[in-house]
Order: sequence, then structure tokens, then C-alpha cells
Amino acid sequence: MADLLAGNVLAVQAECLSPVSNTILRGIISEALNYGSVEEIYGSVNGFCGILNRDLIDLASQSQQTIRGLTYTPGTVLGTFDWTERSTEETETLFTIFQEYDIRFLFIIGGSKSQFIAFELSQIAQQRHYTIQIISIPDTLYNNLPITDHCLGYGSVAKFIATTVRELSCYAMAIGNHDLVNIIEIAAGKSDWLVASALLGATPSDIVLLPSESFSEEKFLKMVQNVLKSNHYCNVVVTDFLVDREGNYITGQTMGVSEKLKEVLAESLEVRVLATKLGMLQYSSAHFLSKTDVDEAYACGAKAVSFALDGLTGKMITILRSEGSRYGVEYGVADLANICGHEKSPPIHWFDEWGKLNANFSKYALPLIQGSVVIPESNGLPKFAALKK
Repeated sequence: MADLLAGNVLAVQAECLSPVSNTILRGIISEALNYGSVEEIYGSVNGFCGILNRDLIDLASQSQQTIRGLTYTPGTVLGTFDWTERSTEETETLFTIFQEYDIRFLFIIGGSKSQFIAFELSQIAQQRHYTIQIISIPDTLYNNLPITDHCLGYGSVAKFIATTVRELSCYAMAIGNHDLVNIIEIAAGKSDWLVASALLGATPSDIVLLPSESFSEEKFLKMVQNVLKSNHYCNVVVTDFLVDREGNYITGQTMGVSEKLKEVLAESLEVRVLATKLGMLQYSSAHFLSKTDVDEAYACGAKAVSFALDGLTGKMITILRSEGSRYGVEYGVADLANICGHEKSPPIHWFDEWGKLNANFSKYALPLIQGSVVIPESNGLPKFAALKK
């Protein structure tokens, strides 16, 4: 009987892909402390590498102040490590250590790579007849995992991007005179979701280039000219991944997207060009945390524990949006076999040919960025949590 299963919990932050990873961890710790069948609560230092090195932290012994502080601490307090390339020997060692530490509940926090690892480990556990409940939590700002309505972290990063675009618009308005182009480069890869979030804070002066749309210099220049005719400036929001009609990167091998667009504009238009790269700020800006995102992250961590204690394994936590005009969610699970190898993109009919959003995207994304989180300060600076090893 699953309800009689007792043993130790192990949490792994497999990928550092959102500012709410530590909130998920807090949810796992807080919920696991409620079960008498859970004896120890471990955290692996630097992802799966920490397990292989037997570098585990006792999470149950951390102070309540530290555990509460995880809510507004960016990054991953346990550290992370890319374990995409792994050997059969490493996998064998992993299960030897699971047995040595009596790990019976494994929680993996991360994006698409993490779901693959969780699925493979659950399959291997079955083959080895080793009883362990494995649950993954969808934590990725790319928001590209299927079945779940959205991924944790997306709401906070979307709020940061939309707010930053709006703030930069105020600055550009002050110094522009129908001649200023500001290129805002987002570290989004192929994620339309992430780039589209800029539209939530956009004005008529903003152009958003989605990575799924092939780039055309002629169309791009026409869009910029049209914006500058009636506006003091033009913001161009673009991903670090942009391709032409043939699917080739427009940047070649030696130039970034911002530099390439600067070159295109300089050759054809008499404009001033600025560039802003958001880079790692997207991952670590705790001051733009969405309360909705934080609340859901905590709930998903807690639900992962309760589902595992109910006997579920080989699953990913899902967030299902409730029907009706008021935003609400329910939490469920999906088989990891149905997650791995699949990606979710925004429906193409949510955008017009110029990359402008319609009401469908706004209705989807706006509830995810609502509310703010108060971060305690010390001497005027944010006070973040650090685990005691």
C-alpha cells in the first residue's frame, strides 16, 4: 500500500530556469514536514551531480526564517547542473545512493530536460523493482511544456519583460524625435511565449518580432518607418534567436541579433539606434515576482509531495485553468510519457501579421502577472535566503 510507504525525500533543482524555483522548493519542504512517514528531507547540491557526489543538504534542519525566505530568493539555492549527458555507470551509482539513503520520494524541479530525466528514472526504477515515487514540477520561463496551462516562472518573467518594455518606452519618449530605435533583446531562444509577453506592456511605438516568424529585412524596415512617422521612437523587441525564410540564423556566426539589426537600420534609414539586452536579469529579478506565480509555485511543490505520498509516480504536476470569468486553477498530474518530446506554442491566431496580440493572448497572460511580493530588506537591500550546509 502506497500510504504505508515510508522513507526519505530528495529534492533536485535540475535546471535554473525561473525566479520561482526556490518557492517550489519551499512548498516541497513545508509539505513533507507534515508527514510522519517522511523521515529525512534532503536537497541535492548542484543538481544530479550532488547525488553522485553524495553532497546532500538536510533541508528539514533549516530555520523557518530561511525556508520562508526561499519565496523571494532568485536562482536555485541548491545549485544546478546539466546532466543531459549521463552514462549507464552514473545511473547505476544514482540508484545505489538512493538505496543507501533510503530515498523513496524524488522531486525534480525544472523544464523539458528535467521531464526527460524524471521519466527515464521512473522507468529504470520499475525495471529494477526499486520503490520510489518520482514527481516533476514544470519550472521554466519558456512556458513550452504541454498539457499544463502554463509553466511556473513564466508569469514572473513575463511581468519583468512587460514592465521593462514599458519603462524603456518612457525613456525613449523623452529623448526621441521620430528618429530613435531601441532594440530590446530577450534571451528567449525559440519561445514565442516569452517574446510575446512584451506585448502586455507594449505601446503603439513597439514592434515585437516573434522567433516563429521568418525575418524579412524589407518588412522590418517598413514596420520601423511606419512607427516613426507617428511616434517619437520605436522599440523593437526581439529574441536572441531569429531566422530568415530559409531557416538560417540572420546573425551568422560572429554577430548578435542586436548588432545585426543595428547594421540593417544603419544601411537603410537615418535613425539613432540603442540596444538593451535583458540577459540574466530575466532569471533573477525578484523585485518583479508575480504573486500569482509565487502562490502557484508553492502550491505545486506541496501538491507534488501529497501526490507522491498518495502513491503516484512517473508524473508531472499540471496547472489547469478553471472555467469562468474569474481566474482560478486546479492542480493535477500528467504522465511524463505524454510530456517528453512535446512542446506547446501559442496558437498562431492569437497574433496578426505584424506580431500584435489580440484579446486571446491578453486574456491568457494577464492573470499570470498579477500581484507583487514584498521582499524584506536589510540596509535598503533585499535580504535573500541561503541554506546552511
